[in-house]
Amino acid sequence: MRSTSRLLLVALLLVGMVSPALAQQEPSRLAVEVHGSDSFPKVTLAVTLPAELLGERLEPPLFSIAENGAEAEVVSVEAEATGQQPQDVVLLIDTSGSMQGAPLTDAKAAARTFLQGMSDSDRVALVAFAIEPVVVSDFTTDRAALVAAIDGLEAAGETAVHDAVVAASRLLRDTDRQVTFILLSDGGDTVSINSFDNAVNAVKATGAPVFAVALESDEWDPQALQILASASGGRYLGVADSAELTSLYQGIARELRNRYLITYRSAGPNTKDLDVEVSARLDGEVVSGEIAFANPLYREIEPESEPPLVFMRLAPWRSGVTIALVFLAMTGFVWALGTMLVRPTVRLQRVEFYDQTRSKSPEEVDLGASGGLRGHLVEAVGYVAGRRGFTKLLHGKLEQAGLPLRPTEYIYLHVVFVLVTGLVIGALSGSIIVAIVTVFIAVFVPIMLLENAIERRRAQFEEQLPELLNLISGSLRAGWGMLQAVGLVVEQMPAPTSTEFRRIETEARLGLSVEEALEGMADRLQSDDFRWTVTAINIQREVGGNLAEVLDIVASTMRARAELKRHIRALTAEGRLSGIILISLPIVELGLLLLVNPRYMSGMLSHPFGWFLAVGGVVLLIFGGVWLRRAMMVEV
Repeated sequence: MRSTSRLLLVALLLVGMVSPALAQQEPSRLAVEVHGSDSFPKVTLAVTLPAELLGERLEPPLFSIAENGAEAEVVSVEAEATGQQPQDVVLLIDTSGSMQGAPLTDAKAAARTFLQGMSDSDRVALVAFAIEPVVVSDFTTDRAALVAAIDGLEAAGETAVHDAVVAASRLLRDTDRQVTFILLSDGGDTVSINSFDNAVNAVKATGAPVFAVALESDEWDPQALQILASASGGRYLGVADSAELTSLYQGIARELRNRYLITYRSAGPNTKDLDVEVSARLDGEVVSGEIAFANPLYREIEPESEPPLVFMRLAPWRSGVTIALVFLAMTGFVWALGTMLVRPTVRLQRVEFYDQTRSKSPEEVDLGASGGLRGHLVEAVGYVAGRRGFTKLLHGKLEQAGLPLRPTEYIYLHVVFVLVTGLVIGALSGSIIVAIVTVFIAVFVPIMLLENAIERRRAQFEEQLPELLNLISGSLRAGWGMLQAVGLVVEQMPAPTSTEFRRIETEARLGLSVEEALEGMADRLQSDDFRWTVTAINIQREVGGNLAEVLDIVASTMRARAELKRHIRALTAEGRLSGIILISLPIVELGLLLLVNPRYMSGMLSHPFGWFLAVGGVVLLIFGGVWLRRAMMVEV
């Protein structure tokens, strides 16, 4: 038991001794800097090899480059000649209170050694940071002044690493040389005004690699320095003893004076940044480094603004005249299309206009023949429509809808509605395309509303039909005749049943048989239920029997059928709601996008392929709506 405890104690001690070394070690990496991209797609990178891998070799390492994960062509590799490429170096030295004593003394010695390793043409700047950054010396080649500035550093206060990096980045505004940051710190940031992200972004904006040197202490924060070095294309170097700083700075100076210029050909991807990874093979060992820089060819694609339409460049009155002519042309087109599809009428019905004119005053009935502009327009519309059968067609539709309008009046109102709607929308939108689309919609909206009114009136009549049949059967049982039963229906039933049976009563008094008047009503209403009722009455009249009993059976059947229809409608309610949502959702989303962010949709609406997609979407919506409607319809 004691031996086991001793072994665990030894293992813990070994882990404690090894863990700091593991924490400060990092695989050797390449420091990468963009040397020039003026000849894009050719890009030149300055690559610094780790000092421990620099030998007395005459042949350069074997380099390979990957851009955005894809292998790129290496055009040339050239060793940078000593003294021909002057550099700028910024030394950032931590002078916080934790650096007092040997750490700061060794850091000064390392900085002086670094100056000796650089070329006389290289410029060096010195930034010290404690509670705030201080630019001790701007870029200069005066080595004596730099040594004096280094010797004057004193340690005191907190650590502001982030502020120091941002301040050092500002020194690069007036330099066009290659710049390298060498940052020495023994602890994490404690008092900076700038965040860590601000520091990283400032370094990335300069394009300068950061050699982050971490001196192990109680406040050691290697992770932040590692991220800073990696994001800038530099290297992270950690030491446990400040005495090692001198040799480490000597290696950095040697690396900076023995760099390679690698030129590669970019594939020119359409990305905002280019992520480049450089790998060097040295005696079977592979070392890599990364850098990201802005893509010179990238630009946000702005939708091309279309030139204004011709009529928008005209005077206001000319624009109005142009729009009016367009609407008149569209109306003429619709009228011409109708004349080709509708055949002319050759006969009149006996009481066709009775129900539509009986509620009007004589002045209103003779409106077409009266004077005044409106009367002449209505008369002209009636003449044109009557020659090609429009009056006959609309007369039947208006009868079915129960609207107290003559066909000529409806056509007149329809044309005025189309013209006024098109002119108003065209004036408000300022677009002739929108105006033309509005005209097409305005042409069909009244027709759809008329059809909807017909369907609603038919549904109301069919809902009243069982009660109507019971009322007639009761009258027949009481000994009344069929015509008397019709008169009772006119008095007792609400519209539209009373309105239609009033017409039957009038036609019967004018000499038409009740059976023929009922058949005319069935043709007019287009109701299958009532047509079956009329058929049953006609059969009973021919073969005989108890008509009241027949009507009771028909009424009972219709009630059961109506109940089944309501049950089916309840079962299919979810499907119909889903269809409404699926059809309306794209339209609502399009409207919201046009309202909230018109530029987002302008790219689609300004390109022919976008219009192709829009038309295709409308066609698919129509087919989908028809298919859903057919799927939800159950014949009973």
